[in-house]
Amino acid sequence: MTDVLSMAQVVLENAGYQTWIVLNTQIRTVGFEDQATMGFVCSFDSAKTLIERWRDVEATILARHSIQFRAAGDKAWNVYTAFLTDAQASEEEKREVRWIEEDLERTRKLTATGVQLREDATRALLPLLPVLAKPLLPTEDARERLLRRADAIAPQVRDALLDDAVSAGEVAVRLRSAP
Repeated sequence: MTDVLSMAQVVLENAGYQTWIVLNTQIRTVGFEDQATMGFVCSFDSAKTLIERWRDVEATILARHSIQFRAAGDKAWNVYTAFLTDAQASEEEKREVRWIEEDLERTRKLTATGVQLREDATRALLPLLPVLAKPLLPTEDARERLLRRADAIAPQVRDALLDDAVSAGEVAVRLRSAP
């Protein structure tokens, strides 16, 4: 049996969230919070149990933490509940689990079945995570890039742009006088 909560906790902590084990709940739960978002990750033994019990679990968590939500101010509008299981699900169960995310009452919901690896937990929690991809920009000479752009936009000032003897005002005059 995979420890879904431990994986989810690591994923959330790596994304900058504070996490903690929530005690006295019907189901194993981890809480999480950052400056803008708060919520809970709940781990179920099976997809069937998840489908049958998610509403009660969510209601219980919300009732037990209502004081914290009221104190959270605007953050209380950004509460998530993630319902996860490491168990595999039938196609019908997968469909029912996905429909839980469409329920817009109380909290925003994330769901996943078959969470076996950290990558699965990451995929399930992706809406909570910062953008991980950084654009890859080619390294190029800024001078050459400027000259290429000038050729395309205003070829009459290309050579004057980088000439220290020509003032910015003179470049502007040449641009205005161009046909």
